[in-house]
Amino acid sequence: MSSRRKLKKSIIAAMDLLYADCLFYKLFVVDADQEAANKVITHIVETQNELLKRVSVNEGKEAKGRVKAYYRKLRVDLQNETNAIAKEIANLGE
Repeated sequence: MSSRRKLKKSIIAAMDLLYADCLFYKLFVVDADQEAANKVITHIVETQNELLKRVSVNEGKEAKGRVKAYYRKLRVDLQNETNAIAKEIANLGE
């Protein structure tokens, strides 16, 4: 299992990339839907905060199986949320 610090950095990096994509959409697309872009940015911030809170929770070191399963689920949730937000950003241009 990688360290919690590295996991936090990967969450922040993924959300920063999504934020940058959404910001580029708002600034450089003619007739961009500003309200929809603001909703996506809000979703990015809320998702990042929720995932970082989940990393900081300590399940307990005595049950290694539960701890591994917890962080495995967290990584899967990070991937799913990243994909969902990326689809939202892609749909902004339509």
